Amino acid sequence: MCLSTIGAQVEPPTLMPGLSAVYSTNLEAAGLNARLYYAADHHYCFGPEVSYFKKDTDDSETTFFEANINLHYILDLGQGIGVYPLSGINYSIETVAENHSMEIEEYTEEGFGLNLGAGLHYAKGRFLFFSEYKYVVSEWNDHFFTIGALINFSLSNHSKKNHLESDD
Repeated sequence: MCLSTIGAQVEPPTLMPGLSAVYSTNLEAAGLNARLYYAADHHYCFGPEVSYFKKDTDDSETTFFEANINLHYILDLGQGIGVYPLSGINYSIETVAENHSMEIEEYTEEGFGLNLGAGLHYAKGRFLFFSEYKYVVSEWNDHFFTIGALINFSLSNHSKKNHLESDD
């Protein structure tokens, strides 16, 4: 999900905030994912991300929150397209509130896990569109499918200098 050499017009290092939709196969629900990645160069990037899910049924409500720190290594395929393996750590909290006639019982579980997966991205100017698959090895052993976009902000003095010179 970092920068492909040809498609990116933003000089690394970069900061990339983004949003995406995510689907949990264990919960069988869609959620929202927010992330902030740092790309050190055209191959390595890492950062934190959080996902939130809420699922209502007739007799219960389940909320699921996960926080991750992932690392990607980009294999540039050219023309802004890149593929990457991902790995990282996961912390998850699941809360189930069951409605038993006039009484609500609430159960909360939490735990740590490992993230393993892969992704595909397409870089177009400052935008990076991506799709990912992630398997979380933990108490929940869940599969996640994500699709979203990030925007690149260069932290490079070189690109700022070039931009200032082109304005003159």
